[in-house]
Amino acid sequence: MTSGVKAFRKKLFGRESVCRKVLVMFGMLSNKTRFRIVCLLMEGDFCVQEITDAIEAGETSFVSQQLKAFHLAGIVAKKKVGRKVYYRLADPKLRELIRFLGALYLENKPGGVEK
Repeated sequence: MTSGVKAFRKKLFGRESVCRKVLVMFGMLSNKTRFRIVCLLMEGDFCVQEITDAIEAGETSFVSQQLKAFHLAGIVAKKKVGRKVYYRLADPKLRELIRFLGALYLENKPGGVEK
């Protein structure tokens, strides 16, 4: 086994919890509706009805279920204001990942995908 392979194995296998967290995050983003919710939450805090309207998801109960899953995974935080609950992105690493993906795929530039 080469030293490069040994170093890789040491780095990879020494961080199982990080690997699990990344896989959970990508799994949560692998659904179009959930990805749209995260992209919207990049813009600020929103209640369930606002999120449902913005992403045209149809039923607020469906969006609520997605937000609950996000909350349990530590991806979003929630705050109750009066009778409404507002959601925001809780994970700064996810925010950075979404910024990176936006710059890579949404900006009209050479090597990127046009809008």
